[in-house]
Amino acid sequence: MWLLAISVWGAPRQATASEAYQQRRERISVSFRNASLAEVLQRIKQQTGYYILYNSDAVRGIGGISFSKADAPVREVLDEALRGTRLEYSIDDDTIVIRGRSGGGNASAPQKAPDKVVSGRVTDTAGAPLVGVNILIQGTATGVVSGSDGGFSIRMPEGRDNLIFSHIGYVSQTLPSAQTRLVRLVQDEQEIENVVVTGIFTRKKESYTGSATTITSGQLARVSNRNVFESLKNIEPSLYIMDNTLMGSDPNTLPDMQLRGITTFPSESTGVNIKGNYQNRPNQPLFILDGFETTAEKVMDMDMTRIESITILKDAAAKALYGSKAANGVIVIETKRLAGNQELVTYTGSIEVSMPDLTSYNLCNAWEKLEAERIEGVYTSANPQTQVDLTKRYNALKAQVLGGLDTYWLAKPLRTGVGHKHTLSVELGDSRKLRAMIDFSYNNVAGVMKGSERTVLSGDVNVSYRKKNFLFRNILSVSNTRSDNSPWGDFGDYARMNPYWSAVDPQTGQIARWAYDEVANPMYDATLGTLDRETYTSVTDNFYAEWQATEALKLTARLGIAVKRSDADEFYPAKHSKFATSAYESTSMQLRKGSYQLDNGKSSDISGEIYANYAKNWGRHYLYVNAGGRIAENTYSAYQHYAEGFPNSQTADITFARQYAQDKKPVGISSITREISFLGTASYSYDDRYNVDLTFRESASSLYGADNRWSSAWSASVAWNLHNEPFLRDQDVLKQFKIRASAGLTGNQNYDTNEVLATYLYYTGATYHGQTGAYLSKMPNPALKWEQRMDYNVGADITIHRATIAFDYYNSVTENMLTDVAIPISTGFDTVKDNLGKVRNRGIEAKLSYTLWQGKQGFFNLFGSIAYNKNIIINLSESLKAYNEKMMAQAQDKSNSTPVLIYQDGMPMNAIWAVPSLGIDPTTGQEIYVRKDGTLTYEYDAQDQVVAGISDPKYRGNFGFAAEYKGFGLSATCTFLGGGQRYNTTLVNKVENVDIHYNVDRRVLYGRWQTPGQNAMFKKLGSYTDENGKQHDEKTRATTRFVQDNNELTFSSLSLYYEFNPRLISKIRLKRLKLAFYMNNIATLSSIRIERGTTYPFARSMSLQLTGTF
Repeated sequence: MWLLAISVWGAPRQATASEAYQQRRERISVSFRNASLAEVLQRIKQQTGYYILYNSDAVRGIGGISFSKADAPVREVLDEALRGTRLEYSIDDDTIVIRGRSGGGNASAPQKAPDKVVSGRVTDTAGAPLVGVNILIQGTATGVVSGSDGGFSIRMPEGRDNLIFSHIGYVSQTLPSAQTRLVRLVQDEQEIENVVVTGIFTRKKESYTGSATTITSGQLARVSNRNVFESLKNIEPSLYIMDNTLMGSDPNTLPDMQLRGITTFPSESTGVNIKGNYQNRPNQPLFILDGFETTAEKVMDMDMTRIESITILKDAAAKALYGSKAANGVIVIETKRLAGNQELVTYTGSIEVSMPDLTSYNLCNAWEKLEAERIEGVYTSANPQTQVDLTKRYNALKAQVLGGLDTYWLAKPLRTGVGHKHTLSVELGDSRKLRAMIDFSYNNVAGVMKGSERTVLSGDVNVSYRKKNFLFRNILSVSNTRSDNSPWGDFGDYARMNPYWSAVDPQTGQIARWAYDEVANPMYDATLGTLDRETYTSVTDNFYAEWQATEALKLTARLGIAVKRSDADEFYPAKHSKFATSAYESTSMQLRKGSYQLDNGKSSDISGEIYANYAKNWGRHYLYVNAGGRIAENTYSAYQHYAEGFPNSQTADITFARQYAQDKKPVGISSITREISFLGTASYSYDDRYNVDLTFRESASSLYGADNRWSSAWSASVAWNLHNEPFLRDQDVLKQFKIRASAGLTGNQNYDTNEVLATYLYYTGATYHGQTGAYLSKMPNPALKWEQRMDYNVGADITIHRATIAFDYYNSVTENMLTDVAIPISTGFDTVKDNLGKVRNRGIEAKLSYTLWQGKQGFFNLFGSIAYNKNIIINLSESLKAYNEKMMAQAQDKSNSTPVLIYQDGMPMNAIWAVPSLGIDPTTGQEIYVRKDGTLTYEYDAQDQVVAGISDPKYRGNFGFAAEYKGFGLSATCTFLGGGQRYNTTLVNKVENVDIHYNVDRRVLYGRWQTPGQNAMFKKLGSYTDENGKQHDEKTRATTRFVQDNNELTFSSLSLYYEFNPRLISKIRLKRLKLAFYMNNIATLSSIRIERGTTYPFARSMSLQLTGTF
């Protein structure tokens, strides 16, 4: 049988196939001792890059070959190898053909004279020529490979008409010879996992020396179809996407995330809370979409069907390409290119159902709440007359409860949200030169609170044009997003309502204005026509040009322009409960009822970059060099207006306001940032065994002090492919064993310009000689430096039989951290931004996947991964002493009930500080505290605080399976976290510091101390008098009694799909039809009982999706 030996390229390469040509090695060095001819040919193939075509029967049994050649021509080596055999060879372009000598022998006879010659060209989906594509005549062993321009020519024997096209990394196609004039191969999704997309160039994973995770569109789709972050949360544990315990499943809240730990102190607010202002958070990774920077909001609103792959760059070798912005990691998103050689239309539609998850709530029902009040003494008084009134009140409530009054307030603002999503993709043209793809999408996300929605309408046009050695591509994206927040208000207001209060007027059946006496009914606000809406429109145009100047040299250029306009409206009419207070009782204050907040913002980004790539093969050596530069400008501005005096809900427009809000005026913020950078990278590979990468980027930004505009980022990394060593090549068990190591320095600039530069404000209330004066709003620091992160990483990638293992250990130190430093008040300021402190993150990441079964009709895979991180402050300046003292004073305040953030050397940044507690004294009902000297006391002193826990989990991970059989697919994913702690605010605020006049946690019934000798977890209530002589219930301050271990296991994802047989659906002119069902956030088991989603509840979701291509 004929065998076509395919040369596998192991050296680093560019993504575009136009550069993927083979540099053949014409001189090689070899040494053989008693080798078989098959082994000799294999070695020649590996060293030269030639394709070798031969009959396996002809070479079988030929052995005992021994010779050595140093830097010899290929023909000389072949002559020596075939000496004494009845075989001969010929070299045609990049293919060596071994055949029997004329006149017989055991080799195959030459092919019969062909009847016809078929010629054509093979490209990828973007129109770039593919080099080295194997083209075989179906049913025979005759074949050729495509040339440097993708062209081929093959002689077809009589009776044969089909050709098979196959290439590494692409899906094979079998086509009639009449349809092979232009063949476009589609990239194989499985092969996407074997490359690393950096956003600047693409590298083969085998020769890549950095730490990166590639996630394909198929992997994303097997987890969720809601949004990118929902999928990433369940796939990659090193990217910690945190649950928002306040906002829960609110579709209009962006998730907070961090990659490999916290690296930055939280920044202070600008003082202007602009709605719709999604500025980057200090620990958030950098997002790259199709080679251009983008925002987390844009990523969340993306249509997931457009995504081809996501690559997470973790260590310095991977992220140093982005220099001063890469310290927090980089997430690179690539969208799909044109996917075929014909006109296609694809529709994807889904229905998504969200159901409230209230399992974390443990509130009293009506009878339990009444009993809790009785136990707490609400209906007991020393005054006889008062006691009579209280008894009447209790009996009346008891009668109502026994009569069936038990309002479940939690359900009132909630619904089962039903949303829908539609995507239409049209691929136009079948030209070698000009091709286009147009996408339209509509996504309506319905939240579980009534009236809560997020609606995204977007369109994208992708045009590609190729002319000889030039390629031009342009992607235009336009999107509009509308975010409607629920008019039903804060979910926490409903959780406070007593269940024996009625939500409707028993006389009229209408929603009551008051639930009880002066207690406002939160449901009533939803009937008033309130408005809380944010909208933004963005237009992005990304242009890419490529010139293949020579076989080794390619020039690329990018130009990106992004414009965004955002608006936000927040309106509350006069009858809203926020105005139902004693402050609005006077006549003048009555006229101020009703408020309107109007925000407007706009931003623009423009960036351009140009790079030159050079790739060269010689002998066993491969060199790749990339050099270029980037220039960019970002401008942002936002304005805010407050008005008041709206008599009714029909005047929901700011122009109907009676006046500007008292003590308010129009305010705003603005910034402009410019940057320039130069990049150089070099990669060297020897024999696909030893790989070295070097990266250097020099950047300048207007964001930092005049004395330190420039900053350098660099990385150096190595990798050793042990599986390509001669002693491991001839075995099938160990398919991959790569060891890698890297070190490098990157930077972070996720800061607002106004935080670090000299910013002036005008004196608007006074003039001098007709001139308006200005003053510094913050003390500038011209010596301010860039935050920098030094990363060290070692790792291994191993594939043994059916098991794939990836392991990484990292140690990173962030220095020059930006923070507020106390300065003498005589300067006119109390703080200034400065570079202080160092933070270290150390961790381990491990992944394992195992294929239990793999066949032609399906597969069954098991997978699991875990990430561990330890964060500590290793060097903190004494200048933060003032900040810590401020926090200590806050912790000592009798009205404070939550832990404060304190920074101290050797401690984690997210440490939970609390005073040690031995529990409740059974005799007195008071809490017993432990002083620093070990003595016991009843007196709380914040100076005795210790680190009682860490709010971030020490480890996170996932496990599950993915299976497919005859078109049916099933996958399930569970996530887990542990090793961290949480301060149980539910026990503090709804059990111990409870306001008994509102609903409480059930644990208040049996946990509070009542009588001497009682063992209880919760202390008796106390009170104190403030400086104004007003009596208050004393709050339980931060104590170790409420610090609990936080371990969670979540059944996060379940998906089931069926891919219809193409033969069946072809009868209705469909090329593809897929039906999928998803469930997300199914159930959570936790070691701590705490309320989650206190402002907006969490939710479980289900989705049914249909995809059809015709």
